[in-house]
Amino acid sequence: MCAMNEYLDIVLKIALSFLFGAMIGFEREKRNRPAGLRTHILVAVGSALITLVSIEFFTRYGESPSRIAANIVVGIGFLGAGTIMKEGLTIRGLTTAASIWVASAIGIACGLGYYFPAVLVTLVTVVTLVFVRSVEISSFVKGKAKHSLFIQIIHEEPGLLGRIGTILGQKKINIENVKFERTEETLNIYFYVAVPEGVSLEETTNCLLEEKSIKSINWD
Repeated sequence: MCAMNEYLDIVLKIALSFLFGAMIGFEREKRNRPAGLRTHILVAVGSALITLVSIEFFTRYGESPSRIAANIVVGIGFLGAGTIMKEGLTIRGLTTAASIWVASAIGIACGLGYYFPAVLVTLVTVVTLVFVRSVEISSFVKGKAKHSLFIQIIHEEPGLLGRIGTILGQKKINIENVKFERTEETLNIYFYVAVPEGVSLEETTNCLLEEKSIKSINWD
């Protein structure tokens, strides 16, 4: 019975780390970020496992479990750095790198059986990723807010880029930098723009989506 309870406890810790990692990764996956659902799940579950192993290591050999757990943070730092990209004047991926780091911390908490903080931080992280990004800086600061605009195009059409520029120009949105990335199926365009105070990102998105060739639009 004792062994069974121990196994159930391990299953619970791994299952919760899987769930919490998936909750964060799902939001990143929806926004087409380089580290999505699978990455966050693996980071959270792996961190939980390493934490469990470090505790068992301490039980058997008397070594401090903090030594092994501390190396998780170092390893995740390298993984997060791989998601950060500099595109002209724009640096992308900082939020994703931070979410990977948080997923690792949540996995460690689950591995230690520290469930309440794990649940709390997961909820705070999801709320931050989903809702806080929609709060425009221009609502609080006069002038123009800096944004990254990602547009994914299915079919390239003559004049499409010009029409996109016209729509942004009509909204008084200044394009400060742009980068193109082609895949087998889509053309991805990354804009770095300055958005004037009072301009609605949602309204601008709706205007852009009237172009049938545009598959998806994301602001950051």
